[in-house]
Amino acid sequence: MGQADTAAEIEAIKSVVGKYFPIYDIKVTQDSLLIYVNPDPVSLKSNFEKLRKELGEKSYIPFIDYKSGEHIIHIARKPEIRRRGIWINWLLLAATFVSTVVAGAYWWASYSSNNELFAPDNLLWGAVFFAIPLMSILGAHELSHFLMSRRYGVDASLPFFIPSIPPLGTFGAFISMRDPMPDRKALVDIGVAGPLGGLLVTIPVAVIGLFLTSQGGVHQGSIGESGAMGFMMAPLFELLTYIIPIPPGVVIHPMAFAAWVGMLVTAINLLPAGQLDGGHIARGLLGEKARYLSYATIVGLFIMSLFYVGWMIFGFIILFLGLRHPAPLNDISKIDIRRKVVGAIALVVLVATFTPIPVVEIPADHAYEINVIGSNTTTVAPNEVAIFNMTVSNTGNIDNLMQLNVLQIPSGWTANLSLSDQQSANATSTLDFVLPYKNSTNVTMQIVVPAMATPSNIVLQAASNDRESIIVFRVQISS
Repeated sequence: MGQADTAAEIEAIKSVVGKYFPIYDIKVTQDSLLIYVNPDPVSLKSNFEKLRKELGEKSYIPFIDYKSGEHIIHIARKPEIRRRGIWINWLLLAATFVSTVVAGAYWWASYSSNNELFAPDNLLWGAVFFAIPLMSILGAHELSHFLMSRRYGVDASLPFFIPSIPPLGTFGAFISMRDPMPDRKALVDIGVAGPLGGLLVTIPVAVIGLFLTSQGGVHQGSIGESGAMGFMMAPLFELLTYIIPIPPGVVIHPMAFAAWVGMLVTAINLLPAGQLDGGHIARGLLGEKARYLSYATIVGLFIMSLFYVGWMIFGFIILFLGLRHPAPLNDISKIDIRRKVVGAIALVVLVATFTPIPVVEIPADHAYEINVIGSNTTTVAPNEVAIFNMTVSNTGNIDNLMQLNVLQIPSGWTANLSLSDQQSANATSTLDFVLPYKNSTNVTMQIVVPAMATPSNIVLQAASNDRESIIVFRVQISS
């Protein structure tokens, strides 16, 4: 471009800026044009917004700064952005729907005890109760960002969904911001729009999911020898369980799990760090000081990673994306009270949806209890049978393989065990039986006392996998 063209370009820009701000100096740098202005503090915000839109139509980006008592408007050419067709959005949407349906089939198979992952029922109900609710939550989140960006005249793409493998089937979704943020007000509004929009869908999904869970589910039983994952409830989720109580030991319904994921996504996005939604809000409210909150958030995540390693992964992702948030084009105008209220609401939502330890491992527990019906001591005559009855209860979280043994039987004595609902002819000194999860059974111990018997102790040993206990019974001999 020749000097004449450059001079004409500068004059054209100057004439646009002059419509909104009094100009007293101009400087040209290698990559931008610096225009020194004397703005009216009252109209600065509205006039700069008008300038931004007008220059934006001419492919320029203005940035206003205040240094050494001077207001400077930096003007640079808008970088050319290569736009892709929305076919990639639709392609990723379809791929993510397929991957979340597979994840939903995984959860429904676990919930219904139908282990054939790709069974038609698993795929159908996985889509209805997991894939569609979860993608609706993520879609509402990103569309809320998109619509709020459009409201502020910020060019943004449609949502890009990211497919993954089970157990979630997706890494979430995002929109691409093609324009810088205009001011701190826009930072707060665009930042908070996504979490609030997603939460508005998450809450009814949670209510329906908890209601379905409260019905007892199609599966309620042991967790299996390999253990299970436990999902800790966020305060908001737990509050909903007071409204819709769920019985203990019931496997959570896949739709309730989709809502749980939605709340976790909301909380993570609201962390006040870097380029997260919470980072946008913090930068809009606190200005440049928001970087200290980013540092504190990272330190907090690494401390919490001592208890849940997933936070370390999120911490490194935030570090990789950058802790410092870019300044908006107008970083001078102060934030209004309404945005401060919005920021407070965002903080409340963060606290309500955040779980310090989201996932815990639940090991298989083979606990049981044996309660003697009556007394551990009885009195019988020689040549008679002493009978003890007891109840064996499964108090763990898995089906137990029980074994009862009668030990230290005196010479000449006979001791046998049998389940109370079975014939005594099946009695044996070693009794093996399966005690299902949360079930109880009655066991009878018969001791045949010989003619020349003296008072003795009979020892019963009970065992289930990694647990064992001893119960001592006393047989008195009457004269």
